[in-house]
Amino acid sequence: MMIVIWTLALLLLGIFLSGFFSGSETGFYRASRVRIVMASLDGDRMSKALVKLINNPALFVATTLIGNNVANYVTSLAIVLLARQMQVSGLGEMLAPILLSPMLFVYGELLPKNLFYQAPNFLLRLAAPLFLFFAVIFAPVAAVLWAMSWLLGWLLGQSPEKIRLTLARKELQEVFEEGLEAGILHPTQRHLAQSFFLVAARPVGEYCQPINRSHAVKRDATADAIKKLARNNKLADVPVFEKTKNNIVGYVRTLEFLVDASKKSAGDAIRELRSVKNTELVGEVILQMQANRETLLLVVDARGRKVGLLSIDQLTDPLLNGPMVSLKR
Repeated sequence: MMIVIWTLALLLLGIFLSGFFSGSETGFYRASRVRIVMASLDGDRMSKALVKLINNPALFVATTLIGNNVANYVTSLAIVLLARQMQVSGLGEMLAPILLSPMLFVYGELLPKNLFYQAPNFLLRLAAPLFLFFAVIFAPVAAVLWAMSWLLGWLLGQSPEKIRLTLARKELQEVFEEGLEAGILHPTQRHLAQSFFLVAARPVGEYCQPINRSHAVKRDATADAIKKLARNNKLADVPVFEKTKNNIVGYVRTLEFLVDASKKSAGDAIRELRSVKNTELVGEVILQMQANRETLLLVVDARGRKVGLLSIDQLTDPLLNGPMVSLKR
């Protein structure tokens, strides 16, 4: 009798583990990572542990995969032992898994996945201690799976970082959608965020103006010549070159010649022109320009050759479309 009880307990354990890992997997992909990070910043220990798993998705997937296999093995073993204890025939041992399949499917897959789908953040945090325990237990095997995953990604040329950034942008999109529905965000704010997502990850080389097509003045150009060039081409900043037009050495701001009559030539107001590589991302460069109060940059290629000029307007204009077109300078 005791053996039957222990076998039933083993069966229930297998079903529980199957439901636990299946539900945790659904909760992991369904949960709002932004909320988890915010909770971790507030000092919640379980949320901090979940953030580590989020930053190492391969570890989570490996633990889930191993856990599901262990659960399936325990459940199958329990069914076979239970059939032998009940002294059923060989045909009965074959039919037992089939007869118990509906129960395994409902309580080991369908119900847990549905529960974690409905309340992912709450249940994932509740399951975190037990999941971390299994992550430590399965660590040796998980390390092997992680190495195989890394090798496969290297052979196929897939970058996990790019996938992770894509998922992050998708999650932020969902956060803005929730904010709009809740009345926290204005539609214009959401539109600006969506435009930024589309542009921020692109290289600045796609937006810069080639040097040979730019409007520039010599270092000894007079204030009147600078103001005339700026007025005719609607330039807030005018590049300055020496000897040849491709040798850009700095720039001047048109406003300085309008408010300060003491500045007689470009050399009196020339500013340093910082350079950026044409592969740098738009989002990062916008933040750098805002932090340094820069309005014009020199774009260079991988060899350091000057390939173009980049103004702050060239970066922000793609963001100000649709209902915000009136904000363009």
